[in-house]
Amino acid sequence: MPLGQGILKYFPAWLQRSLVTIGTGLLLVGLSFLFFQPYADWYVQGYTSVDIWEGARSPLTSYLTHWGIFLFFIISWMIWETIDWMAKTPLSGLYKLRRFQSWIYFGLACYLVAIIYLVLGANVEIGWLTLTLAIWSLILILRPGQPTAKRTVLFFIGSAVTLTLAVDLVVLVGDIGRMNTVFKFYLQAWNLFAVSAAVSAVWLVPNVLISWRTNWAKTWRVFAILLVMSGLLYPVLAGSAKIRDRMSPIAPMGLDGMTFMRTSEYHDQGQAMDLEQDYLAIRWLQENITGSPVIVEGHTPEYRWGSRISIYTGLPAVIGWNWHQRQQRAGLSHTPVTTRVEEVAHFYNTTDKSEAREFLVKYGVKYIIVGQLERIFYEPNGIAKFPILNNVLWVEVYRDRETVIYEVKP
Repeated sequence: MPLGQGILKYFPAWLQRSLVTIGTGLLLVGLSFLFFQPYADWYVQGYTSVDIWEGARSPLTSYLTHWGIFLFFIISWMIWETIDWMAKTPLSGLYKLRRFQSWIYFGLACYLVAIIYLVLGANVEIGWLTLTLAIWSLILILRPGQPTAKRTVLFFIGSAVTLTLAVDLVVLVGDIGRMNTVFKFYLQAWNLFAVSAAVSAVWLVPNVLISWRTNWAKTWRVFAILLVMSGLLYPVLAGSAKIRDRMSPIAPMGLDGMTFMRTSEYHDQGQAMDLEQDYLAIRWLQENITGSPVIVEGHTPEYRWGSRISIYTGLPAVIGWNWHQRQQRAGLSHTPVTTRVEEVAHFYNTTDKSEAREFLVKYGVKYIIVGQLERIFYEPNGIAKFPILNNVLWVEVYRDRETVIYEVKP
């Protein structure tokens, strides 16, 4: 007989389960720390603090659209579990709760105050639903004799709804709005909801088909089928919507993600850019440049047309997306990134030959992009130096209307 089993047999069954659960949990945590230590030694978080979210909250309709299928099966199963618990609990069992009567009333009062605050005070439309499901799942976890598998699923459900409520209340400091806060935490909630809904359906369906009254079973099956079918329509409808969402309505359809440029315009700083010029310049680079020479191109704020050459060619640039570069170096000072942004702007704006040369040498630049974007974002006097210093610091190797590529002289 194993030593552990021999010792545990002297303890009550509930204590045995508790000790085994705690022991296996500590073992898992210990091994996780041990094997992930090399990763943890080098890991640095980009977000290290949270703040109260003061922006727009999640509308209830959007929440139900996002989680509705999962919640249908989860709530249906929780209702079944609650009814089953009540049916199997004799009335005399309720008398045991009398000594906790004050605490129960206090808990109900706290629950009502929290609901009023969330819905009316903080304007969190989903507050009443998520808080109710979280508390409901906790109560079902405490059901005597509840199997471990069901307790685990109930813990998943409570964790998932708590996460979806949390992102309506707090935000990671430094986030763009609350984009990454919702994105990352919703990924975790999605996994928890998906597993919980699948298991809930497996546990529930036999009972719906066999035990529920006929009319209720039929109604439930109709709603279940309609919800699942509506969910299956998403890839078709979303794909069609994505296809219709085009910068240029006359752009040909196909698998080439660059073709849209040939018939598209992009507006920035109050000026229009003919993207066909960038398309042809990118194609020339793809077909004529070997290796991975460094390029310099105009830098813009995120989610604009900046970094378009490096994005479509894969060639390294002096600076990429400012915010992404800083996120990927969260443990370091942001100064090197912001310095590069400033130096790129200075390179395009300067009229000093020696300053331009120093920049090119410092970053090992091989090709310079001077297109419509650079002419819009930088000073005309600075842009004028490129044809003037042609065959001095660089050589023109490509030209198409306003778009020129220069190769830096050795």
